[in-house]
Amino acid sequence: MVIKNKEIPLVLCNAKSKRTGKLCRQPAMKNRKCRLHGGKSTGAKTHKGKLNQKRAVTKHGFYSKEAILERKKTKEYIRKGKKLLLNC
Repeated sequence: MVIKNKEIPLVLCNAKSKRTGKLCRQPAMKNRKCRLHGGKSTGAKTHKGKLNQKRAVTKHGFYSKEAILERKKTKEYIRKGKKLLLNC
């Protein structure tokens, strides 16, 4: 926290730069982020909005539960096949 004018406390944004590693020096809003780093954002509130957000961030589904389970089954199938070939 930086004191400005000795009376009004000025809270700075706590976002950190990936490139320089330094903290942002913009004044923060209520959620400790500045307007540039999502200070006005409150996130999705409704169930439909949350589903839309979830769909928007899924690019390919490689790490979805179904894809992981399918890869595990395939690996197990290959392991069993190798074991059968070695026992012949």
